[in-house]
Parts: sequence; C-alpha cells; structure tokens
Amino acid sequence: MTVTVAPSTEACLALVTQINAGTDYVLERPAEYSRLEVLPLEEVSTLQVDVVAVDEEQLSETLDIEDRTSHKIVIWIREKLRDLTPETIDDRCLLVRQIFQRVNNFDSSDRRVRVWEVDEETRMTPDKNLLNTMQLFAVSIVLRVEVNPS
Repeated sequence: MTVTVAPSTEACLALVTQINAGTDYVLERPAEYSRLEVLPLEEVSTLQVDVVAVDEEQLSETLDIEDRTSHKIVIWIREKLRDLTPETIDDRCLLVRQIFQRVNNFDSSDRRVRVWEVDEETRMTPDKNLLNTMQLFAVSIVLRVEVNPS
C-alpha cells in the first residue's frame, strides 16, 4: 500500500482527535498539531494545547519492506494565568490529568496508532519558576507512540 501521510503526522493527528473528543473538559480552542518545536516561554494568550512530533525511528523487526515506526510526541499544555490562586492552578492540573487519561494507552480505532508508554520527561505539574516569574502555566506530556506500516 502506498503511504499517503507521514507516520509522525498520522500519530499526531490521531492524538489531536483523541484530545479534542474529550467530554470531561472544555478547551477554549481545540488542540492543534504542529511541526514546530514549542518554546514553553512563548507568549500565549489563551489555554493552548499543542501536539508536536519530536523524534521518529524506523523499527527493524521483520524482513518486510516496512516495519512499525516509533515516535516521541510531546503534548504541551500552556496558558498565561491572570491569577495564581490555588483553585486556578488546580483546575489546570486537573485538565492535564484528564488529557493524560485520554491519551494514555490510546489505540486508534483501526489499531494503527498506539501509545506505548509515557516518557519520564513528562511533567504533570507546572514549572513553579515559570508560574512565579511569568504567570505561565506550562506542562508537557511526553509519549512514545508507534504507528503500524501501511
């Protein structure tokens, strides 16, 4: 079968769809796929969820022409907060956990895209320095995702 979309793009788009289909939370704007590396210090005005492919590896497991691919994908959740009350920060931390639950162990309906593990780089709580100095809530969920061959 001919490849029609890059595996990393397919993985990111599947995760974006999964995040945007969540019913336990409301995003001010839908999660988006980006090819650009997210700079956590970038000025954001609203709650922003970005899905970014960072790394791709072709797995060599069989003698077939093509094997699965493995991808490191980062989900960035960022927002410039107007107030730093515990309730506001707790609400954002809850959102992070709900998004994490949507994507953890995710399998696409056609079973082509699968989340295999959550990387140790994942930060489920915001960077306190960014909160204090810039009022920026910034959290990243780092996943290893595999995509089956076409």
